[in-house]
Amino acid sequence: MPHRSHQHQHGSGAIEGRHSDHYDTIARLFARPFYRRMARDIAALAPRDAAVLDVGTGPGILLRMLGQARPDLRLTGIDIAADMIEHAKHNLAGLSTPPDLLAADVAALPFEDGRFDLVVATFSSHHWEDPDAGAAEIVRVLRSGGRLRIYDFRDAPFDAVAGRPGLTNLQRAPFRSVWTMFMKATRFDATAT
Repeated sequence: MPHRSHQHQHGSGAIEGRHSDHYDTIARLFARPFYRRMARDIAALAPRDAAVLDVGTGPGILLRMLGQARPDLRLTGIDIAADMIEHAKHNLAGLSTPPDLLAADVAALPFEDGRFDLVVATFSSHHWEDPDAGAAEIVRVLRSGGRLRIYDFRDAPFDAVAGRPGLTNLQRAPFRSVWTMFMKATRFDATAT
């Protein structure tokens, strides 16, 4: 389930140690309807055979649902916390084509330019220590015409992303789901030029 804390252990946005264990349990047991809604939304957006990057994949629940719904997608997930990547590996075991998973920071993505057709971030952008650098890296790894979709709290750093050169067709809208009465979320969309 999404949360609002910007700082966890070690002064970073990483969710590590026992916090990652709790987050994994909550995501698997209670937040499935929320992830299911986002997965349907993303599956409808992704082009056929698209390369998709999930920034801040956490325990990989979204990737699992995307992999089940759209086996044609080439999925990659990153998270700044190595603990979360271990949870994701466990949760993604058994998929016919497991996603690539890496411990990495959005501000320094370990991918070549133009690698992805779609980049998504689900309730992770409010953790980014340097939203400007994260937005620049996302633009760099998106192919021309590629799409960016971010789901997050209304006060997430959408302006840092919206102000990034290389993005057009910017749209923000409320994101409605089973959790809407408990938390207000926004869906942000953009296209790489």
